[in-house]
Amino acid sequence: MKFDCQIFDEPLLEFGDQHSHQDPRLGLIDAGPLQAPLGDKIRVGVVGDAKTVEGSKQFFAAAASGFVTKAESHPNMNPNFPGLHNNNPFRCGFDIDDEACGVLTKAQIDQITKEPNHAKAIEMAVDAIMDILRTIDDSGNRPDVALVALPVAVIGRVWSAKSDAEGSTEQDDAGGPDAPNFRGLLKAKAMPLSFPIQIIWEDIIDEKAKIPQKVKVSSDRKIQDQAGRTWNLLTALYYKGTGRIPWRRLPKEGEFLACYIGVSFYRDISGQQLWTSAAQMFDERGRGFILKGKRAQTESRGRHPYMNEADAHDLVKGALKAYRDHHKHPPARVIILKTSRFRAEEAVGILRALNEAGTAYRDLVWVQESYDAKILRDGDYPVLRGTFVELDGKGLLYTNGSIPYYGTYPGLYVPRPLFLCPHPSSDSTIAQIAEEVLSLTKINWNSTQMNQRLPVPIRAARKVGEVLKYLEEGQVVSPDYRRYI
Repeated sequence: MKFDCQIFDEPLLEFGDQHSHQDPRLGLIDAGPLQAPLGDKIRVGVVGDAKTVEGSKQFFAAAASGFVTKAESHPNMNPNFPGLHNNNPFRCGFDIDDEACGVLTKAQIDQITKEPNHAKAIEMAVDAIMDILRTIDDSGNRPDVALVALPVAVIGRVWSAKSDAEGSTEQDDAGGPDAPNFRGLLKAKAMPLSFPIQIIWEDIIDEKAKIPQKVKVSSDRKIQDQAGRTWNLLTALYYKGTGRIPWRRLPKEGEFLACYIGVSFYRDISGQQLWTSAAQMFDERGRGFILKGKRAQTESRGRHPYMNEADAHDLVKGALKAYRDHHKHPPARVIILKTSRFRAEEAVGILRALNEAGTAYRDLVWVQESYDAKILRDGDYPVLRGTFVELDGKGLLYTNGSIPYYGTYPGLYVPRPLFLCPHPSSDSTIAQIAEEVLSLTKINWNSTQMNQRLPVPIRAARKVGEVLKYLEEGQVVSPDYRRYI
């Protein structure tokens, strides 16, 4: 058996003025976003109770002056937030418009928290929030993006419902066994609005807010200090409010123009039918396009989902058409990432679509999230992020691990590698694929930290599936990725 090991350098990102840096936050400070804002401010609306609406205004006012990190060590992992004046990393302001704010009443919140039926409580919360969002959308004061600032009482009810409800997702995919019912339903209902939404918890804007422990555990969530929270929140609002890209992976010299497609699967709300989640397509600019697939098949006992030949062909054909419509030319290379194995008929359909489009280079990669083998490192810290081991044409890749730039391991648990299995039709070597997968983990505009585990095509396709399952019959599927994250 071939057994080669190497450690990839931390991938670089590209920002404004063709500046590159490995750290999203330092890159933004030095050069601003890759795609600069078209105006001098982003108009933000807020929906919450009276406390979270007022708390959001206070948080944004304080953020303009900046926050000093409370961390006493690892300054690269915990940088200060410089504020929105001279060293403004986003090159624009964020203004909450009083006319684009709406308040949930205490009576509404009491009804939601006292409702004994899980599904009914979630529907009541979503309906109450949507009533306010629609009113804002119908007014003459539409924001560029709206915050849904959930108060603790609502969080405890809707996220408890999420953790108590039976999972309805495919074991091999669809985001794991704990699909966020409230989030998915609200995102689906909000899709027709003229602006995207960003859901936040009360402790994002008020660190004194106490989230119930069982909610914290069920959501596997760790709160950061003010500086870290501000970096992440404003980055997300910049992307959603402007539609402009904060950063992208730095292309290598001579790299072909590429289209990245992530394929995922999700069960409908009945739990009975498995569908191909939207293929999430990312072009070389980092822009996402959403494509909904058809009914999926499974090998046995509802496991190992796949597409039949015709559906696989149509899905890839649709992705390439969207790419051509946007760029006015086809991609030279297509990379398809999937978290279940490629069945023979599925691969035939995909390759037929690629051949019809005249695609010169292609890589089809099965990305497994669990594998029995692990790599150990001398000392007290886990293996380095970027550690790669080739195993007879397949590969173990650690996208989480110790990060020398941070000077520590930023995770809470022992890191687990991804196992990459290229299809025989793939043109790139497994090492080339692994290095590219590592770089794709850094395209996450909801977070500015570098310890992201999954490459963005797969992570995005799952987020899409979590929302698509709640679309009503005949509802138009938005192609805008901002509507799903």
